Amino acid sequence: MWGIVLLLYFVTGSRQLSITEFTIPSSVESGEDARLNCKYELTSDESDKALFVKWWWTPLNSTSDERNQLYQRIAGHPAVALHNDIKIEENDSILLLNVTPEDSGTYECEVSNIDEVRKHAELLVFTMGSGPDLNITLVDDGPDADDEDDVLVTCAATDVAPYPDLVIIANGEILPTQESVSSNGSTYDIFASTVLSKDKADGVDISCELYYRDVNVTHSPYVDTQTFYVDQSALSTTEDAEDDFTTEATSDPLQYNSKAEHGSALSLLLVIAAFTFVFWL
Repeated sequence: MWGIVLLLYFVTGSRQLSITEFTIPSSVESGEDARLNCKYELTSDESDKALFVKWWWTPLNSTSDERNQLYQRIAGHPAVALHNDIKIEENDSILLLNVTPEDSGTYECEVSNIDEVRKHAELLVFTMGSGPDLNITLVDDGPDADDEDDVLVTCAATDVAPYPDLVIIANGEILPTQESVSSNGSTYDIFASTVLSKDKADGVDISCELYYRDVNVTHSPYVDTQTFYVDQSALSTTEDAEDDFTTEATSDPLQYNSKAEHGSALSLLLVIAAFTFVFWL
């Protein structure tokens, strides 16, 4: 009889266990650190002798069967990090160091004291990769109605996360483009192109904007803008966006009017793509 009463006492008491603070950033730029907080509270009549705290991670687009344990603290024992890129902080908080897109996914805190409580949230690691990289080329389109050369506009970015989109804009108007996206696992490569007549491109501000599809992430604008002239010696490029300027990503790309940093390594690829495009015209 007393055994049953004692068991009921502990079960009832354990159900008072609660997680009082749980914070995970919704998004972090690649290369930064991400702090995960999890604090719990016991009632005054509860003992922590059977207490343990764990952190779990399930990779993005994976099932719970693929979750990994990152951290563990058992009452009476020191806390243990089960992942190389984790710093243990106070009150069972952990710091993910130098995150990459591979670290995106669901993070869960588990606190157990006979009974258990859990909380989880998704963390998204984003990166602009190498782009956007805009290239504008005057091309011979062969015999057609006007016998005029056309202007080929291409834009590309590699190693972008999460799933990206590119838009090409001329004088504030979004242009129809041909676009391709390929996956590298946790990152993507993207390429877009369009063709303009010389009279519609000459002296016109042409931009390429990279943004993330179907997610809400705060970041500096990722835009490459050039003013194109048929006389290529007059070609000019806008300056990079200020580092401290931020804006919220949106499906309306026309709000952006500056140029993000981009890698020059794509220039050769874009020239090759331009000649390939002209060949098939």
